[in-house]
Amino acid sequence: MPKLRFLAAATLAIGLASAAHAQMEIPAGSESTLGGGSQDLGCLGVTIGGSYSLDGGSLQNAGAFLIESGGVLDAQGSIQLGADFRNQGTLNAAASAMVFDGSCAAPGASITVSGVTTVGNLTFSSSSGQSFVLPNGANIVVTGNLVLQGQPGQPLQITTASGQPATFTLGPGAQVTQQNVNLVNVYVGPPPSAAPVAVPVSGLGWTASLALLLSLLSWGALRSARVRSFLRTQP
Repeated sequence: MPKLRFLAAATLAIGLASAAHAQMEIPAGSESTLGGGSQDLGCLGVTIGGSYSLDGGSLQNAGAFLIESGGVLDAQGSIQLGADFRNQGTLNAAASAMVFDGSCAAPGASITVSGVTTVGNLTFSSSSGQSFVLPNGANIVVTGNLVLQGQPGQPLQITTASGQPATFTLGPGAQVTQQNVNLVNVYVGPPPSAAPVAVPVSGLGWTASLALLLSLLSWGALRSARVRSFLRTQP
């Protein structure tokens, strides 16, 4: 019965928000659930100030998505996001399939994605050359499948502002599919190391070190020969 009340409350909230503000809203202090079902939001915006759970369900065609400070999204299930996604609260997505496809944004648009940390399966895709912008220094851990998919002649672009690069870190056994994608200051796996190259001891390579050793031995042999010659000439 409580789950039904939560589900009914969420449905009512979506209906009221659709008429007044064209968005789904979960107010602070409230709890709602999708109850394992499926819902197409038709590009409605979503604001979560309270707690919302997919419970293994599927949320589709979500528009601009905001998890406010103090808000919680339990995304166990699948969620398709068509516009900006900003997480300022808590996102539980380790058992989630998250798809960012720009379906609610204009062709070629720049779409912001922030606050995503660990995801089971993650997809970024676009059929119109859209760009997804990650925060500088973002590290997104993918434990299942990472799919980065654009179209021939209209590549998907994933980028950050100039500065510290963003990284997709792959968990053990994670798989990557990457086609028609431009990564700008973004890396799949660790970024190239900026550490200086180690210099051999004394700054010499092994060949130079060997040559020096042979020179020293030759000098020592010559000196010994001169000493012996000098001693033989003494009375």
